[in-house]
Amino acid sequence: MIAIARVGLLLALFASPVWAADATTTVSLDSSMTELKAFQAEVGDAKREFVDHHLQLTEQEAAKFWPIFDAHQTSLSVLNRRRLENIHAFAALFNSDSTDKAAGEAVAKEALAIEADEAALMQRTFGKLKKVLPIMKSIRYLQFESKLRAIVKFQLAAEIPYAQP
Repeated sequence: MIAIARVGLLLALFASPVWAADATTTVSLDSSMTELKAFQAEVGDAKREFVDHHLQLTEQEAAKFWPIFDAHQTSLSVLNRRRLENIHAFAALFNSDSTDKAAGEAVAKEALAIEADEAALMQRTFGKLKKVLPIMKSIRYLQFESKLRAIVKFQLAAEIPYAQP
């Protein structure tokens, strides 16, 4: 659980500087992405070890599971990038006190699309897992991913201010 909490906390820290920026300060999306990639590389091994320890896969299960896990993590990386880009877009609107309705709607629609795409990814991954693992191990893996994503989302929610009226 400590490794999962650490993952969530560190991801939230990447978003925090966006809100600390004043009108004369900009936070580079490129620098945030560089930090995110470094973080994902660091956490990737810890996450893999955590999953391996808790699923207790047989050799046959592991041979089928890890390619699905790796594909899922790659897809999550794409979603993380989209989420970070969307946070930066919202921060730009927030920091500029923009009232541009179209820009605001675009940010909101992308946030909703990211959530829908994440749910669809979880459904696809579960569909693959239940074909190669016992059902309880498939469910347990989805629980790990869901809990980790919930922690990350909670941390981000705590850092992102409400839109101004």
